[in-house]
Amino acid sequence: MPVFAFAAAPGDVVLNEIAWMGTKAASTDEWIELKNTTGSEIDLSGWGIYEQGGSVLVISLSGSIASGGYFLIERTDDAAVADVVADLTGPFGGSGLNNSGEH
Repeated sequence: MPVFAFAAAPGDVVLNEIAWMGTKAASTDEWIELKNTTGSEIDLSGWGIYEQGGSVLVISLSGSIASGGYFLIERTDDAAVADVVADLTGPFGGSGLNNSGEH
């Protein structure tokens, strides 16, 4: 039986929502939601989110996004979005997202 690999193309995964200022409860409650716009699952192994024009890694990604699905990344723990379980948590480069000037 043949095995086919799906390679993501530009636009297949988009930044759907970003909470760069955190929440009312804590400024460190930042989160990013990715959306898979395709009809196939996308493996995020080896992917990353970068800042400063792509020179600084904010967070390494792992896991996968189901076809048409979402992938929630929370900065400090799984409490920023109380009613949704995070797919990944991490320090976002240690200092979080800037409130202006990110690329």
